[in-house]
Amino acid sequence: MKVIIVNYNSGNLASLYNSFFRVATDRKIKINLLISNNPKEIEKADRLVLPGVGDFSNCKNQLIKIKGMEQAVYDFVNIKQRPFLGICIGMQLMAKKSFERIETKGLGFIDSEVKKILPDSKIIKIPHIGWNNIKLVDNSYKKSFNSLVEGDYYFVHSYEMVCSRSEDIVATVNYGKDIVAVAGRENILGVQFHPEKSQKKGQKFINDFLSWNP
Repeated sequence: MKVIIVNYNSGNLASLYNSFFRVATDRKIKINLLISNNPKEIEKADRLVLPGVGDFSNCKNQLIKIKGMEQAVYDFVNIKQRPFLGICIGMQLMAKKSFERIETKGLGFIDSEVKKILPDSKIIKIPHIGWNNIKLVDNSYKKSFNSLVEGDYYFVHSYEMVCSRSEDIVATVNYGKDIVAVAGRENILGVQFHPEKSQKKGQKFINDFLSWNP
């Protein structure tokens, strides 16, 4: 199984690589794990991971700077229909557009928009940083992603994905209000939290992704 973490100058690449490598080694899963900025490599991948840190517009610009990368990611998701994971801004890039800093078009994998978190209470501080318990709201994922049934994950974000379709919301986190923690459909999944920073729960999630057969 060939697993590629997309390198477009935006993500915790070393930490993410180490987390995937550790899980594969511990679970004795045979994978060819690569960090790559080569669209040709993505064509050969069995699973694709799109990380992201910083702000949405910069991440999108970095992605499209690599010739053929956006198309390769699109083809992987929509034509080859292989398992895809977006992490943090990698998840937000799955949206149709974002209003962070400037309005920016996303990849359009999920019918959603990315907007600044506006909590109901003034005592809730933004950005949302730290450990929070998530709630699985789509039980169809319970068997494949038992790691999402309950447990704390580590979050760092000021913007949230707002989904137009409730069926695209897999799990939520309450931070002054319910926020989308996990979104997905068919062969794609996005997580707002950082599995590579979420210790044992994050490792269990990575294991579930490596075993996922949508």
